[in-house]
Amino acid sequence: MNFRLLLLLPFLALNLHALEPTNVKEAAEKKAAANKLTAEKFAQWKATLPPEQQAWETVLEENLGMGFYLPLYQADKLAGRVTAWDYVKDDPKLPRVLLIGDSVSRGYTLATQKALAGAANVHRAPENCGPTANGLKKLKVWLGEGKWDIIHFNFGIHDRKTPLPDYEKRLNEITTQLKATGAKVIWASTTPVAEGGMKDATASDLVIRNEAAARVMAKHGVDIDDLYAAMLPHSAEYQNPKDVHFGEPGYQFLGQQVAASVRKHIPLLTTVNTAVIPTGKLEKDGYGWEERHAEIMKIKAELNPEIVLIGDSITHFWGGLPDGGKMGNRGTETWQSLFGKRRVLNLGFGWDRTQNVLKRIELGELDGLKPKAIVIHIGTNNLAGTVNARASTPEEIVGGISAIIEQSLSKCPDAKIILMAIFPRGKTAADPKRAILQDINTRLAAGPGRHAGVTFLDITGKWLETDGIISKDNMPDSLHPNQKGYAVWAEALKGLLP
Repeated sequence: MNFRLLLLLPFLALNLHALEPTNVKEAAEKKAAANKLTAEKFAQWKATLPPEQQAWETVLEENLGMGFYLPLYQADKLAGRVTAWDYVKDDPKLPRVLLIGDSVSRGYTLATQKALAGAANVHRAPENCGPTANGLKKLKVWLGEGKWDIIHFNFGIHDRKTPLPDYEKRLNEITTQLKATGAKVIWASTTPVAEGGMKDATASDLVIRNEAAARVMAKHGVDIDDLYAAMLPHSAEYQNPKDVHFGEPGYQFLGQQVAASVRKHIPLLTTVNTAVIPTGKLEKDGYGWEERHAEIMKIKAELNPEIVLIGDSITHFWGGLPDGGKMGNRGTETWQSLFGKRRVLNLGFGWDRTQNVLKRIELGELDGLKPKAIVIHIGTNNLAGTVNARASTPEEIVGGISAIIEQSLSKCPDAKIILMAIFPRGKTAADPKRAILQDINTRLAAGPGRHAGVTFLDITGKWLETDGIISKDNMPDSLHPNQKGYAVWAEALKGLLP
């Protein structure tokens, strides 16, 4: 080797070593300057916002941390991008849902919000929530001042090295505090980790923590959204290699899972009017809600109905299209005598409540139609409380029916609405539901029944004997009309149809 080069090597090494911290320092200074400029521009943007949104942005500034998440969030907002931490302006008719969790939870927040649009106001905690120790420290901040209806939460990845007794103890304390809010609390099991995804832990560390969490949730009676089991068969497809995180398709998948878990509890909430929140099939009633909806979407344009009937099984069983099959077609003779060759679409679904009808309208059953009349008879199933949905109050049911009228007129503005009083049910006048139905029908007559474009039709008396007993000749089961019963309905409608 060249002797002169040998003499220079120590000198070069010393100078390169001296340059290293300078470059690192310069890079840090440039980054700090860029973040400062972003913060200044963000402050100018923030000043233009309404006070309640400014307050939310302040909470984010105090909790996201200057080093990583806050500069990224501020840059996103200045660029006009939507983020998981965006301010949520609540629809007061819908329940408030809070998502608590780490970066995986942040990843599926937007997908969850999209899946629950129109059904819930979905918020996320103003932080990458980290381990349970941070949860105990920050829970009050995350809960804020508002009241929550549902809280969906997770801790696990950041607790992978927390001793199990400590993890279980902290999780127990957090769960106790969350339940004290009065919200429905849902625990999300920690999602899987790809092989080599954590340098200081293995996949089994998370499995063990999920087992510990399951013990805590069993103690508190908290439902588990098992994201681990849902994702495990799809990890190779959705998870980033050697990582705990997922690509966008993976977060879309998780968002759908979380939304389904939340949606399951919405019909049982007592803090909001569930009768006005669009909801898919709720009860296991012996026929396919989705299949009947699909058939309607298939035939409606070709049928181009002059008249549309909206309702539950009482409407469904009358007849017409789509064909009700073995469960329907109980009034085909009177159907034919009333409608003849008129084009009529039957949108009656067994077990439907007002919220189910609103979902079907949302899914497009009235889109593109121009009927002359829409006959609405719905609400009796809202009186039933099941494990899938609570019973609605008279005021709530009227609210649901009003929403159906509003949506029907929005989709079909030239249609005449014929609003039926809810038919009586229960064999005798002493049946408790009779008084409730009378209350509802009185409210309908005084409220939505008086709206422009709406004709209110009450034929309650035509189903009853003089002593108030429902005639077996018309309603053998004191709920559903038979052929003679549908003739009663047909006769009442005859003079009102265009």
